Amino acid sequence: MILYDYHIHTEFSYDSNIKGNDLMCKAISLGFKDIAITEHLDLLPQELSVYGLPSIQKYLIYCQQLQAKFPELRLRMGIEIGDYHKVKDFAEGLIRGYHFSPILGSVHFLSDHTNVAIPLAQPLDPSQIEDYYIQNLELVANCEIDILAHLGVYKRYYTSSPCESHVRHLIDQILRTIIKRDIALEINLSSLRKPYGNIIPEPDILERYRTLGGKKISIGSDSHHIDHFGLVSEAVIAHTHGFEMPRLD
Repeated sequence: MILYDYHIHTEFSYDSNIKGNDLMCKAISLGFKDIAITEHLDLLPQELSVYGLPSIQKYLIYCQQLQAKFPELRLRMGIEIGDYHKVKDFAEGLIRGYHFSPILGSVHFLSDHTNVAIPLAQPLDPSQIEDYYIQNLELVANCEIDILAHLGVYKRYYTSSPCESHVRHLIDQILRTIIKRDIALEINLSSLRKPYGNIIPEPDILERYRTLGGKKISIGSDSHHIDHFGLVSEAVIAHTHGFEMPRLD
């Protein structure tokens, strides 16, 4: 299997301190052949008011310079668009004319504005869990993305699996939709570094995806620190058996 990682944040993301040169050097030393920097494009008002709007042109030049300096490693200029379905017109206007590959779609905020990508003050209640998956379904049904990122992200700081029996039908709808729309499902490794201690989505959801006819899996470390990059274990790779990598330009 080709060693790759299609979900990495570097210094162009407000919450990452990874330097591009350090990332490329480490990737080469570990035998990676293909990686994608996928900086945040978070466009909700509460995000823009704090972090501002990144320069896409500067990001393009940054990636081009890294690729020129390290030609032995395939570097993809990707993007993670947070809550894409809520800012679709604005986001599409910003990225028009640029070739991002891959485009990751992710859900960070619930309808009640709870940020599920950070430690929660208390576990989500059943209605909030339902809302989380409804948001993901709207995302994959309505936005042009290559990869659905970190499905189940709200669980990262949990210490045990929450009951999701009441949303299994929504999870199935999400999986069927990404299969129909040729969107890859990400195996996100960030929860392995957090209290949850498991990949997301979990192996049982991956198996359900396979049963429904899903074929495309993408591995993403979701790295924000250099020490988090490169921790793709044999156990994780085993979960990709029988699946395909996303076909990206």
